[in-house]
Amino acid sequence: MSLIDPSTIGIVSMALDATALRQQAIAQNIANANTPGYQRVGVSFESHLGALRSVVRHGGTPSLASLRDFRPVLEPVGAAGDTVELDMEVAALSENTLQQQALLKLLNKHLGLLSTAINEGKR
Repeated sequence: MSLIDPSTIGIVSMALDATALRQQAIAQNIANANTPGYQRVGVSFESHLGALRSVVRHGGTPSLASLRDFRPVLEPVGAAGDTVELDMEVAALSENTLQQQALLKLLNKHLGLLSTAINEGKR
């Protein structure tokens, strides 16, 4: 595996997509907290990462095309009519924000490494 893996940006991009979709899900849950029969929604992404980790553990490198199979998905969570716990949704929002910030820092470092590799010796 090379130092600069091209699939890294694809994976981080998908994770950022998941945080954006999760933000929408949480907002939707909060907006519908008092709607009778509302079914909470969440984002399925981390479970997909388990399959991706398995590929990497066995020495494989995911292709950019194969990453489409791991895209985050908005889906119902729990049973219809379960109450939305506002404090839990706010906590999930805070956690999601921290994840998004960490991913952005990772992407920034990766792009900085690429920039250094491209500009090495060019001044």
